[in-house]
Amino acid sequence: METTQSSVRQRNVLVVDSDKELIRNMRDYLDHHEIFAKFNINFVFAFSCKEALKKMAEQEIDLVVLEILLPIINGYYLVKQIRAQGRKIPVIVYTRLKGPQDLARLASLEVDNIFIKQLMKMEDLIQMIVGEGEQKVELDKVLLELQSQIKSLSDSEIQAQLKVVNCPRCHMILNRDAYFCPNCGQKIFKASPKIPVKKAEEAVKTQTPNV
Repeated sequence: METTQSSVRQRNVLVVDSDKELIRNMRDYLDHHEIFAKFNINFVFAFSCKEALKKMAEQEIDLVVLEILLPIINGYYLVKQIRAQGRKIPVIVYTRLKGPQDLARLASLEVDNIFIKQLMKMEDLIQMIVGEGEQKVELDKVLLELQSQIKSLSDSEIQAQLKVVNCPRCHMILNRDAYFCPNCGQKIFKASPKIPVKKAEEAVKTQTPNV
């Protein structure tokens, strides 16, 4: 059987995470589904910022998948080092952090995407990266519903916005106008606008006829 060798350059994805069980499961999934053979994408792993910087110095990296919660030095430092070096490497944050303040801080960094581990399975993340089937996209154009939102907001607006659109049950990021969470079905209760006391008093006076 004749085989044709692809002329496409091998792409390297650096996964930085100290969760050894997650890395083991990811490696098993990559091997089982023959990701490298099918897509010519090689996954490289690092368990700390120091190891990640070493791997990046040794080989060309096309995409970084980063957990912020790392031992000794957190992932924020790694992002700053990548940008300080002038590298245009896309950075996807795949983290256990899901609080509004954490997400606001992440959005203020120069990251391309934010995925929350509790809301996205590792397998789905890999399939989005490799772009299998209908999800096929360029590696540096992986999209997330948060991307357009976090790029256009200032830090203060981000924090206020995220507090409004987090589902109280599963913490999924929602549209500001959502009344139900599409993930768990939780109804989103919104406070009705209140009339300031002074304005309310003035309104009563204007409506009261002079005797």
